[in-house]
Amino acid sequence: MTVPKKILIVYPHNFYERESGVNTRFFEFISLLKEMGYVTDLLGLKHFKSSWKNFNAGNSNHLINRLFLYDFRIGYQVRRLLDFFSNRKNSAGRLLPDYAFPGMISKFHRILQRNTYDFVVIGYVYWANLLKENLPGNPVKVLTMEDFISQKLYEKSPGSAEMKDSIQEEITRVNLFDRVICLSHEEMKFFSGNALHPEYFFIPIFMARPDRTDCMKKYDILFIGDDNADNIEGLDWFFTKVFPLLSLEIKIVVVGKIARYAPDLPGVTKKHYVSGVGGIYPACKISINPLKQGTGMKVKVVESLAYGIPMVNTSRGLCGMPPGYPDQFIVADDPDGFAGEIMRLLTNQEWYEEQCLRAKKIFDEHFETNVVKKELNRIFSR
Repeated sequence: MTVPKKILIVYPHNFYERESGVNTRFFEFISLLKEMGYVTDLLGLKHFKSSWKNFNAGNSNHLINRLFLYDFRIGYQVRRLLDFFSNRKNSAGRLLPDYAFPGMISKFHRILQRNTYDFVVIGYVYWANLLKENLPGNPVKVLTMEDFISQKLYEKSPGSAEMKDSIQEEITRVNLFDRVICLSHEEMKFFSGNALHPEYFFIPIFMARPDRTDCMKKYDILFIGDDNADNIEGLDWFFTKVFPLLSLEIKIVVVGKIARYAPDLPGVTKKHYVSGVGGIYPACKISINPLKQGTGMKVKVVESLAYGIPMVNTSRGLCGMPPGYPDQFIVADDPDGFAGEIMRLLTNQEWYEEQCLRAKKIFDEHFETNVVKKELNRIFSR
């Protein structure tokens, strides 16, 4: 009888809170691991961003075998006190933040001592220093690279003299791993050329193909997303620069936490929360991705493809795609061009139907769950 491989995932959020792209991605990732026969435990963080009250209800299908929680607030306060009394500046907010607090390291090692794992998977290099000491059981150490963190920090504080130090620190942390899962082709190219220890794998955002039954279109345009800085900036650019160029009859829906940043305008509907994207994408004719900066592949792009909904993108909105992929998408970076592509889709039925078929084809060939199973099996083998 084959003993199933056991995986410990260190991920800060309750991924059953499907209001952000990264949680959706981890839900799909862990669901596929269970389908492939792996047993997965989770070390998450209390008092970070997520609530864990409804985790057990969400976990009724037992994607997670055992849940461990560490109190981020306590660890952060202890770190600040230690920095204060030792006259050190806290790295958080300066160089790359290090959230592998001493208390969390102790809890992490106790979990590994009491349980045998074949793999440890860490989401985000913020927690990479959990691996600085030898790990009980010698599991294979895997990083899921969600973002090029140093670049994101630099975008928030352009001109920072500490950019080089932050990048070097990020390279050092990536080198602690044996295998790295990249969802951005650009980031894989950079780190594989600078952090030479790990083996790199490109795993794009993926999901099972949803039901594509046609339904009545209630909205012309969909913008969906979390309330992160990149989405806020993109939404502002759209409503400030592009929206005035569109027909007044167009109906727009803004979905997710980003909805609280949408203006109160005629024809604009805000939905701060939806129970699942399966009810919103089919109700929209097209979607938009007007991001002006950011790193990593965007979940909204893959979701739109999955439902066969044409999307108008900026070049930056398609970051992370392998060479050649962006050529298959509708792209415009100036307001006139972006508005023009929207109106073309909404007024030219033949062009619209052609783009619906293209979206489905791109998804089925590159982002459907079964496409990435083989590569995941390579990663999670000894």
